[in-house]
Amino acid sequence: METRIVYMGDSITFGQHCDPTLRWTSLVDGRLSERLARGGTDLVTFNRGVSGGTTRQGLERYPADVQLLEPHVLIIQFGMNDCNCWVSDRGLPRVSESAFRANVTEMVIRGRHFGAREVIIATNPRSLRTSSMVSGEIYEDANARYSQVLREVAADCGTELCDIRAGFEGLSHDQMAEMVLPDLLHLSVAGNAMYADLISPYVLEAVKAVTREVANT
Repeated sequence: METRIVYMGDSITFGQHCDPTLRWTSLVDGRLSERLARGGTDLVTFNRGVSGGTTRQGLERYPADVQLLEPHVLIIQFGMNDCNCWVSDRGLPRVSESAFRANVTEMVIRGRHFGAREVIIATNPRSLRTSSMVSGEIYEDANARYSQVLREVAADCGTELCDIRAGFEGLSHDQMAEMVLPDLLHLSVAGNAMYADLISPYVLEAVKAVTREVANT
């Protein structure tokens, strides 16, 4: 059976500044493909992460990046650009918290409408950016707020939640420094590996659930 997976997100999903073979999406694909092939499941995966992307931009490309592909499993990861503030926005976030909530909810609804039997929402890893943005808020505080919105959307929509942030919160400052690049935000090779460790079980269970559902129809 062919099972299609779409990873929809920003530069964290894309794997900014990381060897393509060492990005967390590639690591997950490798682990699952080897394990599931023995049971007759062929994975076809699509990385639709775009660097710098917000949920607003994600919805604009949704028809081509999600709807056209009709994934069985959809993983949604956004927020680290949505919460950011640019000088050109005079202190406003690129996407407001309320709009972010609505946009992620819309992604879930549309994903399901176009065939996604399993949807996983992933919160975002910590960063080490502790300087204030144009708004006066510390970037990492905003990142934490938007991850909380993701938790709430997952609960409201009844999707699976992979709380990536919770996995990173137990790390010391020195350990976190190994997980991110010098920009203090994007994941290093070690950070991508940890992300893959955290999310792989969720993706595996989602694929298994799809396989069981199809077998029973």
